[in-house]
Parts: sequence; structure tokens; C-alpha cells
Amino acid sequence: MARIFSRAFAAAVSVAVSAALLPLTSSAEAPELADSGIDYTEAVGTILNPAAGYTNTIWAVCKPNSTPVYSPTAKLVLFFIDIGAFSSGMNGGTDIPLDDTFFDSWHQTFENCRKNGCTVAVRFRYDANGKDDPEPATFEALLSHIDQLDEHGFFEDIGDMLVYVESGFVGKWGEQHGGKYTSLAHKAQLLQRLLEVVPDPVPVTVRTPNIFAEWAGIKTSELNDAELIDSLTSSAYCSDIQKYRSRIGLYDDGYMGSDSDLGTYSNRAAETEWLGRQTLTSYFGGEFSGNLEFAQKYDTYLPENAIPEMYRTHLSYINSNIFQLYKDCTFGENCDVSGADNSAYYGSTAFDFIRDHLGYRLVLRDSRLTPETAQGGTARVEFTVENTGFAGIIPACTPYVILEKDGIYTYARCDTDCRKWLSCTKTTESLELRLPADIEAGRWNVYFKVNIGPQWQVESPDKGAVRFANNGTWNGVLGANLLGSIDVTAAGTPAGGGSFCVVGCEDGAAAGLYSYRDIITVDGTLSHASEWTPDNVIATSDEGTEMSVRADGKYLYVMAKMPEGAKAPVYNIQLHRAEDNEYFWLYYASNGFVYFNKESYDGCLCKWQGDMVEFRLPFDIFGISGGDGLKDIRVFLQDSGEDWKLMGNITASGVTVPDTEAEFVVQQRTLGDANLDGRVTVADAVAILQHIGNRDKYALKPQGLLNADVDGEAGVTANDARVLLVWDSQGGLGRQDS
Repeated sequence: MARIFSRAFAAAVSVAVSAALLPLTSSAEAPELADSGIDYTEAVGTILNPAAGYTNTIWAVCKPNSTPVYSPTAKLVLFFIDIGAFSSGMNGGTDIPLDDTFFDSWHQTFENCRKNGCTVAVRFRYDANGKDDPEPATFEALLSHIDQLDEHGFFEDIGDMLVYVESGFVGKWGEQHGGKYTSLAHKAQLLQRLLEVVPDPVPVTVRTPNIFAEWAGIKTSELNDAELIDSLTSSAYCSDIQKYRSRIGLYDDGYMGSDSDLGTYSNRAAETEWLGRQTLTSYFGGEFSGNLEFAQKYDTYLPENAIPEMYRTHLSYINSNIFQLYKDCTFGENCDVSGADNSAYYGSTAFDFIRDHLGYRLVLRDSRLTPETAQGGTARVEFTVENTGFAGIIPACTPYVILEKDGIYTYARCDTDCRKWLSCTKTTESLELRLPADIEAGRWNVYFKVNIGPQWQVESPDKGAVRFANNGTWNGVLGANLLGSIDVTAAGTPAGGGSFCVVGCEDGAAAGLYSYRDIITVDGTLSHASEWTPDNVIATSDEGTEMSVRADGKYLYVMAKMPEGAKAPVYNIQLHRAEDNEYFWLYYASNGFVYFNKESYDGCLCKWQGDMVEFRLPFDIFGISGGDGLKDIRVFLQDSGEDWKLMGNITASGVTVPDTEAEFVVQQRTLGDANLDGRVTVADAVAILQHIGNRDKYALKPQGLLNADVDGEAGVTANDARVLLVWDSQGGLGRQDS
């Protein structure tokens, strides 16, 4: 029987080789690309993108055997980690090593951040109240705390969520002044140690430019000499300056507080020019000065001066204390810079403009696509993105292209480097897409998706997603931006591979087809037509408020429509369990504060936009499951900016928790099962070669084509059969019985 099988295999190879030697036929000229019809003007409004913008700053106080666990939900969370209780400079006794409770608690906090879709930054400090000399007794004891972070893999534990580290540690508030070890020599040594401990390429930011100069072995006055810095090789602190220097940024905690930013700069013009080069690959941010009266003695903070500097220095993040003075200033042409079309914001307040342009802000300015192609064929898409934000994307990011039709989608990796979309530039990208042979005929939407942080997971596709600043392009459940549509026509004998891929991108093939029809995305808006329907409504009121409820077997989801107009909204939800009348009260304030009347709200989410608010409530936190009864659910909105005025209120009584589970996978391939017999064997290699040699007689079925593409390259080729045979030679395949 083995001999018969060998003859069949040899025949298949012969057919495949003969087919490969046939002359190529000329293909029809590629059709011209058609405009997508998308509105390319910039939409006005705040976009909460990851790794930039307002920082949700958490002051974490850690003590021996007592480190709290946090569960933030912001896109960018900055942890100020106070370890003063471990320092003799603060505890009045001895220096203490960081303990297991410290590392265990932070591990749980980072797991919560991962579940909640956060990006993370950290600053360690020994003081949170402005006390002089809070550090340990010796600098070596301070470095030993950093050694512990290294030994326990603290920064690796944060993983792809970690976007920058403020060097901190020494001085009051970790701002590197008023401490025992705040000389330039100590701060340069601290910088080098953190660069070694924090994983490459995560940036480490310093408090003042002269720290960089000290670390590099040059004078502060030489920072503006780009050629000199490019030629540096080593210094007293670093044996390989070029290995690390692109990772060094700046955190400015006296931002716009004076003409020197309260001592940050010694020569503002020269040092901000240096900073502008430095922060193409690293972070610049910090805190606005809180002394408005003192700041007004200078003209540095005025919008016509501050905004161009924000572009020059690439301001990526700031605390939420944006100057209230900017609310009284109007943004106009006098604040414009070369290379960015900001006309959409003319007439807005400077406050709104600054808030919305922190970090990157990506506007789709053009998009053209192949208007029509056949199943298994190729299509091209060309699109242009303008970055009107102050900065570029700094962290590593992963781009994808998605095909979607009626809630069914497939996706593939591409190799577009979105970090090259620099501030004040327009960038045009061109992609060639190879469609699956079994794709359903009809009109398919094409989306571009950029993820910052962990790679995209089908179960939570919106996490880490970057949104373009256009109207009508955002798909919230996919976390992706519409580029246009392509008409796919039926093909009698489809050519090409079984997987969707972007041509030229290695390891970029799709894994199958999925559906988002039953997925609920907690983003404060209607993410897709079937997310919330009239069937989900459980209560309405005469005041126009409305409440809906859904569940997926793990979470209870509550949506409510509430009046708009609150200056400082606080969204409340209250639940009463029916069986024991247990009472739960959770609320989220616009300043980031979260209140829960129980111990932990891990996994809870609340997002709002316009007149809509969405809550996600884990079953285990509230002690409920599908089919359970709730005495009532109440959602209400207060305005903490207007004496906690009640803006909206609705209650539903006698609620039953929906007993449903989401199903998102429609079709997945069994890698290698080309003949669809439920097994992966040498016979599948034969089927692939027969298909290549004579498609009229041995054509694989659409699902077989999908399964057959095993080598990660576009299309089904003889190499896919070779890969299967290699697997077989290594004992990786099960053999036919006879």
C-alpha cells in the first residue's frame, strides 16, 4: 500500500511541476482605485487613545506587608508609587527591602490593568508630601530597591502595557530636588541604572535636560549640537551612549509655570530644540504648574506661545490639571504651526485644543481602493493619514487590516510602521490584499486597525485600539477605522490562497472568520447595530432616561441614556440582590475617582459619551449568575460641578439576570486539513499538490483552501505540501491506516 501511495504522490508532484512550467497568461490591467467616499475633515472632540493624553494618576502608598491593589480603567495610567515606608529617611528607622506583598499586589494590579485595557507608566518616589531628604541612608540602599525590581521582573510584569518610566526616586515627590541624592552625578547614575533595568525600548524620562547632558558627558550648553551628540560613544556613566540615548525623555513638573518652567530649563529656546529631536522616539510630559498667579507674570503660557512649543517638544501627556486659564482663550490662526491643518478647531477654546492634541491625533485625509475583485483575488488600498497631534506614536504598535461584512470579519497582520506617522506630517500607505478563495461574494468593508500594548485578541478586540479623528469611520467593537469598501464577485474556480493576508507581510495570515454580533464593547457608545436593541430595554422614564441590560455568562452589562450637560459627571449604579437584599453601590467620577461600597471592583468598567453610559459588572464581584433575580437596578447621574445636582435617574425593579453566553467564533481552520477528513496526514500534502496540478479535477473546497495554507505565505503552493511532509518526517502527523 505504501508503494501505491508513493506513485500517487509522484504523480501529483509531476502534475504540479508541469503546471508550473506552463507559460504565464497576461492579466487584465488593474482597475483604477476608487475614492472611499469618507469624510476626510477632522472631527472636533476628545479621543481617548492609548499611551497618550490625560494621565489618570494614582498615588499608591506602599508599606511593609501592606500594598494595595488597584483596578484603573483609563487609557493611560501613571502610578506614583510611594515606597517611603521602606526608607529610613521617611520611617525614622532603618532601610527595609521591598517585600513579597509589594510584588504580589503589583502583579494583581497589572493583571487588572491588562483586563481593563490600560497602558501604564510608573514613577517611584520616597515622598508624596514635600519632605526634604526622604531617601534611604545610602545611595547604595536606594539602588538595592531598583535591584529588587529587576530581580522580581517588576517591569517585565507590566509587559507591553508599559509605555514609559519617570526616573523619579530621589527628592521631594520624586521630582529630583530637595533630597540627599539630587546632584547631577547621582541622577545620571540613577538614569543609567534604570535604562539597564527597564526593558528596551521603553523610554525613561529625566526631570531636567542637564541630567541628560551629565549622563552623556557634555555641557548643558552643548545640547543643541546634534552632530556632537550623534558622535558620542561613552561617558563616565554609560559605555555605549548610542545604545540608550533614543530612550531618554523628559518629565516637566513645573510646566508653563514660568519662563524656565520653575527651573526645568536654563536656556528654554535651546533646550526645547534639543527636546524636539529627543522626543521623536521618547516621551515628553508632566504636570502643569498649579500656581496660576505666578505663571501669569510671564508670557510663556499664552496659547500663541505655548501651543507652538507643544508641537516643537512633542508633548505626549499631561496631568488633568490643564490650565483653567485656557478656557478663556480662543484657538485661532495665531496658534497655528507649519504642517498641521488645525482649521477644524478655529473658534474652539485653547483648553479644548490642547486637551485633544496631546500625543498623536490621526486624521484620515484620503483613501482609495480597488472597486471590485473576485473571490481569491487581490485588491489594493492607498490611504493618507495626517498627524495633527503634538507627538507621534512612541510605543511599539501592531497594525492589522480587517475585512468585514454584516458583522462577520476576518483580519490579517500588516507591516505598516505607524510610528513613522510623525506630528505635522502626512503619510501615504499602500497595501495589497489577497482575499480568501471562500470569501462570500458581496460588499466588504476594509478597516485599518492599530493596537498599542498586547496584541489583538478576538475576545476583546477594542483593547489598545487607536481611533482616527474622523466622523463615521470608527468601529468600536473591532477597534478599527474604516478605509472604504470592496465589491467581491463570485469566481467559478477561485485562484489564490485560502487565508486573507496582506501581501509581503510575513506571518500575517488570518486564522478564520469571526462574528461580533454578540459582543458588547464597553466604550460608552453604540458600537454596532445589534449591541443594544429594544429587546434589551428594561425601564424607561417620562424624563427621557432609559435602561437596558444584557449578559454573556461572565459579566452583566447595563446601558442607560441620561441627559447631557453635566460639568463634572458622576455616573452611579446600584444593585440589590433579591435572595438576600445585599446592596451594591458603584460610581465613577469624571476626575477618575471610583467609589465602591464593597472591597474590590476588579473587572468593573464604566464608559460614557454624549447621552449614553455603559457599565460592565463581573458576576463574581456581585455574587450573581445567569437566571438570578435582582430586587432592583438603579442608574443615576450627578453633576459634582454643580453641587452634586441630580441630572438623571432611573430604576428597574424585579430584574432577572440574562442567562446567555456570547458566541464570537463562526469559523476557525484546522491547520493542514486540506481534504477535510478531520485529520492532518500525508494525504493532505497529496491533496494540495493535486489541487495545484489540476484544479478542474482536484480542486480543494473553500474550507480546505483555508486549512491548506500552512506556511504563512500568501496562497496555497507546493511549499505548503512540503511543510506538511516535514511535519510528518518529524513525527508530527498521524498516518492513514492503509
